[in-house]
Parts: sequence; C-alpha cells; structure tokens
Amino acid sequence: MQEFLWDKPVKVGNFGGRERCINGPHEALQCLSEWPEGGGWFYERARNRCYAALEMRGDLALSRQAFVAAAIEASFQCD
Repeated sequence: MQEFLWDKPVKVGNFGGRERCINGPHEALQCLSEWPEGGGWFYERARNRCYAALEMRGDLALSRQAFVAAAIEASFQCD
C-alpha cells in the first residue's frame, strides 16, 4: 500500500498523557479509532476525509485540516 504523508505532521497532545505525532491520513485514522469517546461532526468528517485521501479520491491537505478540526473538537491540544 502506498503511504500518503501530509506536508506537515500534526502533534496531538494530552492523548493518554502523551503527545503523538500524526504524519498522514493512515495514522490519523488509527488515532481517531483510539479516541476515548468517539466524536462528533468533525470526527466523522475527519474519518471520511482520511479514507477518501487514502483511496486517492480526496485531497490530502483537506484530510489534515479535518483531522485538526476533530482534535480541537475533542479538546486535544494540537500543533
């Protein structure tokens, strides 16, 4: 499987007491699946955008933006 990486990783803090560096949509989907309470609208949008990016029918940058929005929605610190 081809690896898709974002131009800039997203650092997510306060995730189980540690910071994680997410490099692309595959890692983002893994991270989203580990969130303690699932999520709301931004969470679902991030999942959809990440799957689309991996299937090469979605924009890679949009998947990153959606993941950042989902992290903010879940009250995670992100950079």
